[in-house]
Amino acid sequence: MSESSVPQQDKGLERPRCLYCGEVYEPGDVARHTKPVHCGPCITCVDKPACFSCRLMYCVCEVHRYRG
Repeated sequence: MSESSVPQQDKGLERPRCLYCGEVYEPGDVARHTKPVHCGPCITCVDKPACFSCRLMYCVCEVHRYRG
């Protein structure tokens, strides 16, 4: 009885969860969740990745402006 009762997960199938938006992303979407975007004058979202949604009411950045 050397086998564990806990099912093993394939480590190759685990996908990372984004620190900024919380989405689980595919390898092809890494840049959208990790690469900083130099977006403009807003101090809240400067150097955040494209997936980040700024919650600042006066954010003028086209990439990060909150649309919710």
